[in-house]
Amino acid sequence: MYYIKDAKIRRFTELDGVRCAEVEVRPGAADDPELLVYITARDQTDGQHDYDMVRIIRNDADLELDWYDNNLHSAFEEVTDKAFTDSTHITAGEEREKFKKELLSYGQLSTEFAKEFGA
Repeated sequence: MYYIKDAKIRRFTELDGVRCAEVEVRPGAADDPELLVYITARDQTDGQHDYDMVRIIRNDADLELDWYDNNLHSAFEEVTDKAFTDSTHITAGEEREKFKKELLSYGQLSTEFAKEFGA
């Protein structure tokens, strides 16, 4: 499981024509990489809003060596489909949902999402 030390919205942008938030997530464990998580709002059948993680980018850049933060080199790797794996106690889908809930409940992120997405 990925432990969140800090998370903040870097910007709101469009990804594949859909408005989303780019969230920078700093790990709580020393060996875990930083993540860029792209979150978008989706409507549910009951009229409520929910959020979906549409893309996850792993950032393995070392800011001491790679001080220019750009996502055009190999330090940034898309891991959306392989970020979560099955284990003996939890499935990949359950781990993904748990991470999403922890991320959405971190600090003021859900309030900022609600303001931006009108939820």
